[in-house]
Amino acid sequence: MNLQLSSRPRGQPPSLRRTLGLRQAVALGVSGTLGGGIFVLVGSAVGHAGPAALLAFLVAFGVALCIALPYAELASRFPGAGGAYAATRAALGPRLGFFNGWTYLGAWVFASGFVTLGFGGYLRALTGLPSMPSALGLIALVTLVNLCNPRLATRIQVLAIGLGASALLGFALLGAPSAVAHLPDLGPLFPNGPGGLLMAVPPAFLALNGFDTVAAAGEEVVRPERTLPRAILLTLIIAVCLYALVTFAALGALPWQILSASPVPLADAAAAELGPIGANLVAVAAVLTTATTANAALVVGSRVLFAMGRDGALPRSLARIHPKTGSPWLALLVTAASLAAVAVGGSIALAAAAGGFLYVLHYLLPIAALIRMRRRGGPRPIFVTPAPRVVLPLAVGACVLMLGASGGGGVLGGAGWLVAGLAIYAAPSVAARLYRVSASISTPPGASATAASSGSLAPRIAQYNLIFQSIRARRSTR
Repeated sequence: MNLQLSSRPRGQPPSLRRTLGLRQAVALGVSGTLGGGIFVLVGSAVGHAGPAALLAFLVAFGVALCIALPYAELASRFPGAGGAYAATRAALGPRLGFFNGWTYLGAWVFASGFVTLGFGGYLRALTGLPSMPSALGLIALVTLVNLCNPRLATRIQVLAIGLGASALLGFALLGAPSAVAHLPDLGPLFPNGPGGLLMAVPPAFLALNGFDTVAAAGEEVVRPERTLPRAILLTLIIAVCLYALVTFAALGALPWQILSASPVPLADAAAAELGPIGANLVAVAAVLTTATTANAALVVGSRVLFAMGRDGALPRSLARIHPKTGSPWLALLVTAASLAAVAVGGSIALAAAAGGFLYVLHYLLPIAALIRMRRRGGPRPIFVTPAPRVVLPLAVGACVLMLGASGGGGVLGGAGWLVAGLAIYAAPSVAARLYRVSASISTPPGASATAASSGSLAPRIAQYNLIFQSIRARRSTR
């Protein structure tokens, strides 16, 4: 995305110039929402609910809207880099801020796995190229473009997601007449009963997630107090409309039992309805949208790392910005390495489950941060959550229910990521204590200060001790 240094007085932390308008912000949000979800999770929702998957997406839209409304208000109140991480840190303190930032980072790192591997799979279907090298090549390409020419990355993002969404819309419109003609054959509406509909809501909800990517780039958005809420809500509305249209066309092309059993349900539906041209159309849309989602994952992850590095929650070197291109180059490289590691792992199921768990978990603290900000008072933001006494409890309840539907694999994978974050956060404090203990051991009782300092170890211990005390002081004051 378009990221540049803003002019600032000497000694102040690095900041980002606001250059993204509403169109660019919506393109980033839609890129984060579509991706691999529309090509995989549609089949999962249809498998649970049958034709009632359309209703499942509408229910999931209501759930997502309950979360998106307070998220939009929070973005309007606190439009900083890193999105909800920055707001959580400001409202709830550095410890919970680190926890939320690390959770959000993990959600996108894991989610990138099934996106990049999905890109490789569809590119193989089109060209015959192997999947894994294609996935790694995509990560390298989007990293290179963001490092060398952020403006070009923005333009490619808008163009690619426009083409991908247009291809999906074309399939939906071309398949709509057949779907309408086959409406009598869709029944029964609830083949698995009301329980099947409820089981279809979690995958439909995860498919609609991605509106938060807009807030992550909040420091780069023009007039963020007004633009961010609009972009967040427009992203969600565009996504649910496209999902509903595509699902309807797919149900009209193939029986729901075949769709649910297919690893590539949209491609099979397009082939059945439009022949090889339809299958290629969906494959092209998949390549474009998964590529833009990989770019969105890189952008979001690097902005979170940039913000955490600038705050001292992670090494400050992550906040370095290239003087010519304006890119947070080290944060981009670290994020790219993380995406590549998940892709090499090769487990789409584990990546999707862990990413989904962390994704839902990261919503809870921003809601708590918004409640804290509301109680503190202050200037009224441009966008305010309607009926907050109803919407906020519903948002919390929705998050808890979605966490319960994450499954054992998602919980274990997410817990492992959180434990790693806890170790990183606690490392400076633990190291400082160890150095103090080492200093006390290396200085025998009764030894003079001169004798203690004459060794080669004691001065180094004292130096490290001062460094880690400084790190802890920064965390406690921010």
